[in-house]
Amino acid sequence: MKTELRSRILVWSVILLALLNISTIAAILVNNRANSSAEESIIIDPESSPLNGRYLREELNFNHDQVEIFRQESREFRQSANRVIEKLNRYKSLLFEEIHRENPDRLKTKEYSDSIGHAHSQLKEMTVDFYLEIRKCCTGDQAVKLEKIFAPLFRDNPQMRGAGQGHGRRR
Repeated sequence: MKTELRSRILVWSVILLALLNISTIAAILVNNRANSSAEESIIIDPESSPLNGRYLREELNFNHDQVEIFRQESREFRQSANRVIEKLNRYKSLLFEEIHRENPDRLKTKEYSDSIGHAHSQLKEMTVDFYLEIRKCCTGDQAVKLEKIFAPLFRDNPQMRGAGQGHGRRR
């Protein structure tokens, strides 16, 4: 009797462990799939949807070939942009550290500020190149919709204006 009970416990233990392994593998696969689609996304405006192949297929009615062109261009853009963003963040951090020293070196702050401006310029140029490459594969109607999607990147940011809303002093 003890042998039979022990065998049952072992069989149920093996079944339970197998189910646990299967659920762990399934969770990993689902997570990897979600991460890969998130990595292919480009966020243009925090208020809007991320820009990825699925979004363009739905919003612009991109066909398979257009989605593939977008994915290739997007991959190249993200890799280049991420390198510039890392550099930009490094300069911002250095600038922040320098201005909080007891005696900030104004030459260093100017150098860091100039480097931030240069990196930002590089990022804008990359964005322009990316936009133009995507626009090349669009039809006329798609290009109009694409323009609306990218507009937040090239328009004024009202949150960056002071109390006068950019109108200067009115007398």
